[in-house]
Amino acid sequence: MKSIKKFAFGIIAVAALGLTSCDPDPCYGVTCPEGYACEDGTCVEVNPTIDNEVVSGLISADVTWKADRIYELAGKVVVSNGATLTIEPGAIIKGRTGTGTLASALIIARGAKINACGTADKPIIFTSVLDNIKLGEKAGTNLTELDREKWGGLLILGNAPTSTGDGDKVGQIEGIPADEPYGIYGGDNATDNSGTLCYVSIRHGGALIGEGNEINGLTLGGVGSGTTIHHIEVVSNLDDGIECFGGTVNIDHVIVAYQGDDALDIDQNYSGTITNFYIIHGGDTDEGMEIDGPEGSTYTTGKFKFIKGTVRSNDGKGSAADLKSKAQGTIENVAFVGYTTFAKVSASFNTDCTDKKDAYLNAIGGDLVVKGCEFVAATDMYRVYSSSACLPTDYQANLVNAWAANGNTKPAAATKGADVTAFKSWSWTDIKGLIK
Repeated sequence: MKSIKKFAFGIIAVAALGLTSCDPDPCYGVTCPEGYACEDGTCVEVNPTIDNEVVSGLISADVTWKADRIYELAGKVVVSNGATLTIEPGAIIKGRTGTGTLASALIIARGAKINACGTADKPIIFTSVLDNIKLGEKAGTNLTELDREKWGGLLILGNAPTSTGDGDKVGQIEGIPADEPYGIYGGDNATDNSGTLCYVSIRHGGALIGEGNEINGLTLGGVGSGTTIHHIEVVSNLDDGIECFGGTVNIDHVIVAYQGDDALDIDQNYSGTITNFYIIHGGDTDEGMEIDGPEGSTYTTGKFKFIKGTVRSNDGKGSAADLKSKAQGTIENVAFVGYTTFAKVSASFNTDCTDKKDAYLNAIGGDLVVKGCEFVAATDMYRVYSSSACLPTDYQANLVNAWAANGNTKPAAATKGADVTAFKSWSWTDIKGLIK
């Protein structure tokens, strides 16, 4: 940080004018040199005003976004294959408003990298141009947790395995038109490296790009385990907070608050681990966690892990978790608080009422496990559901029996959950007093 230089011009000027200590304005008569202003009788160096730096289009060479100015996204900004975008700690990036083709977003294409690691003292902030946050601040004052859809979001695409329904190994990411090649994700490299992301807060996004199609706060498509992601916040996004389409990346210390759809959404056989997460439901919302398994015939064996978290509804709306579409993996040591609907497990059937592969069969077979979790004040911890009238009456009892020995409980108050100290002082959610 540049040191602030002070000059005692005030004393000289006051003496020369014969003023006394009773004069109400200590800067009366003080003349400061260029680049300085009087504060309490002392000339203090003033940093020059720097206009927002507007960025748009393709980034095809390495570039650094510095912390001494605000970067303004005009439409979709794409970091292309071979290029690295570095963002300094404390930097602020603001997306312009707009929908459809005019929606603003930052996209890290396959083969590109982002190195954006802030600190607890200097988080990197993605927000809207409507946010009155200034350089050196961690939060503005004019937008609330219900101010959503003010810009797009951040998308990172890699070469790690996915199980897509169409292209099987590769797909076109949600939120990007099908004719745009920079929206391709997925591949064969489980350890693919898309860079680093830490102490990053993403706020007030989710712009609509088409009917029923909004941008997630953080979209990870085919992102590999060589990528480092930790201390991430998504707040007030219209669609999902974080959505993983396949991939193997591990994510630590995540907070998602007041999203319009799902907080954590995994699809296409995401097989990484998400650890220490804190979810706050409030306002119009859907699921705390929405979990789908493989869609295609390739990369069908990987399993997700959600370890140590708190999923909390502040108003009783939404459901804690929706386990569906061949979901396979483990949810462990998670506290679900404040819901009327807790974990839902999907069962599907063919037209002749024979079972189709779905989350229920994986739960009964041991490929989908919920263990060591607390469903606070719940009547039913989990319930089988189906869109089909074929659902047998014994499926609910079968599910309960399958998980009976897993140590799940229904306490009056949570004793487990996320370590919220990981989110203190730097996250918008903590600064606004929303963490309980």
